[in-house]
Amino acid sequence: MSNIRLYQRSDLNDINWASKVDGLYIKAFFEKMFEEGSTYYFGNVRVELYLLELDDFIFPITVPIPYENQSYVASPYTQYIRYTIEELRELNSPFLENVLKAALQTIGIMLRKGILDQVIIVNNWLLSTNLHHQLNKETLKTMADFLVEKFPNHAVLFRSLTGYFHKDMMGDLKDLQFQFILSRSIYIFNPEEYGTLNKRHRKNIKQDIQFLQNSGYTVVEHEDLSLDDLIRVRELYNLLYLEKYSYLNPQFTTEFFINAWKNRILEFKVLKKYGTIYGAVGFFYRDGTMTTPILGYDTALGKEEGLYKLCSVMLTQQSLEKHMVLHRSAGAGSFKRNRGAINTFEFSAVYTKHLPQNKQWVWKFLSQLLNQIGIPILKRFEL
Repeated sequence: MSNIRLYQRSDLNDINWASKVDGLYIKAFFEKMFEEGSTYYFGNVRVELYLLELDDFIFPITVPIPYENQSYVASPYTQYIRYTIEELRELNSPFLENVLKAALQTIGIMLRKGILDQVIIVNNWLLSTNLHHQLNKETLKTMADFLVEKFPNHAVLFRSLTGYFHKDMMGDLKDLQFQFILSRSIYIFNPEEYGTLNKRHRKNIKQDIQFLQNSGYTVVEHEDLSLDDLIRVRELYNLLYLEKYSYLNPQFTTEFFINAWKNRILEFKVLKKYGTIYGAVGFFYRDGTMTTPILGYDTALGKEEGLYKLCSVMLTQQSLEKHMVLHRSAGAGSFKRNRGAINTFEFSAVYTKHLPQNKQWVWKFLSQLLNQIGIPILKRFEL
């Protein structure tokens, strides 16, 4: 019999943090948000927060609160409708972009925000990528059954699943009648396969490392940063991910960066020249995998400065040195493929069998649409 319990703000003191897998890490990340609300760390996230204890594990659970400008990390509607519409520009095909935009806007009306956002998101860290522990079928079933009982009107959803990392877990979820919905095309770099990369890929990585060494930038490590540096890192992230890409990306507050640095929630590296930071990355590890929710650079400088390449090679070096598989997220597909990253697809898994037929239909329709149309488009345009 599994020990399972759902915690709210009022009973967090009952948790024996030190006895749980990543318990103190989770406490450092989420405790202040339980006190102050999700907006303390994320300006565009409105969620109810819970922690699910299951034997030796604790999982953050989020439930969206209705909010017009909700980030995609908290809202399936934002992720699959609003954010996807903005991402259509990556196709570089105005005709196809206009056709798909009109289709998505129509679908958005059909799917209705209220249904897609009536959802429990499991192990949701409100970052671009959730890294999951490998959970067996019994654990997944216990978790799903418990959450369905607690939230009978909500779908149960896992973000950030891919066959490269979660083949067995996804098979178990399928057996439990979860359905899978395409999220995005991602890239993965495995340092253990570096020796088998073709000469061109290895040459590109070596040239990137040489470019960094000759760039005039100094790589400053986590422990050598100051609070003022963290404010600059936030500014660089905002320049890239908000101003250049989308304000539907997580809008991290200064408090988020300070907490992530002080408690080593993320490990930061920055590029400094003449006392000013021009590029930065923030990453974390779980079960042999690393991912980078924070990357930013001074977008006012020209491409010849190579700041994206410099940030990228810092991550590649970290992956090689620590023998960690690097989840390189989405975008810049050609650049990543030319340095040995492999392309695969990321999915959300959703359970709806307990819901009324009309709500089940919404999720089934979305799954079929994105899996049957979205995957071929991503492959066709090598995104």
